[in-house]
Amino acid sequence: MAIVRYPDLPPYPEDFAPPRRVSLDEYLRLEHELPATYEFHDGLMYPRFYPPGSHWAMAGGTVAHDDLIVRIITALSVHLGTRGPCKVHTSDLKLRAADNAYYPDAYVACSEIHARQTALNDATLICEVRSQSTAEFDRGDKFASYQSLASLCEYLILDNRRPLATLYRKADDGTWTLLAFSAGTTLPLTSIGLELPVDRIYDGVTLDPDPASGDE
Repeated sequence: MAIVRYPDLPPYPEDFAPPRRVSLDEYLRLEHELPATYEFHDGLMYPRFYPPGSHWAMAGGTVAHDDLIVRIITALSVHLGTRGPCKVHTSDLKLRAADNAYYPDAYVACSEIHARQTALNDATLICEVRSQSTAEFDRGDKFASYQSLASLCEYLILDNRRPLATLYRKADDGTWTLLAFSAGTTLPLTSIGLELPVDRIYDGVTLDPDPASGDE
């Protein structure tokens, strides 16, 4: 896979490694031997913050990215409580979809989970926080893979540059509808019965600039 380098984009991290083609079994073996977190999509093993096709590389998330993950995990955890059956999971627990393997920023699963389990095969709600390096992949190929999960009802992407929650919701006939919620509105996560004000997620978060707009 050719990697195109653009002179006007940020430098690649020193430890950057381009996606490599491996089998799923090899990926599952290698990920335990490597210090960073890797995902697996269509036969390619890649660093979590540098999906195939991205022209941006990140060594990790920004402060805004981290703050938004904490906000959504907290809101989901408080709403769901500890009694189950639905439970919030973080990027420490792998999610398998269509023979691929990902580490979503946060997701809700309502199936029984065992203490030694290292991966799940279903999710009711998946949440990703946008980053410059993953934005196109999250909306495109990764979302297409997530749609293979029969249990998935909603897919949420939180913008790291402005108060904006993009929600994809599955209808009874299997089609997906795109909804957008900005500051001052309430985000209806119907899959788990939560009405979440967008301002509650973004209040006090210092957002990232948008390099594509020249905003530094």
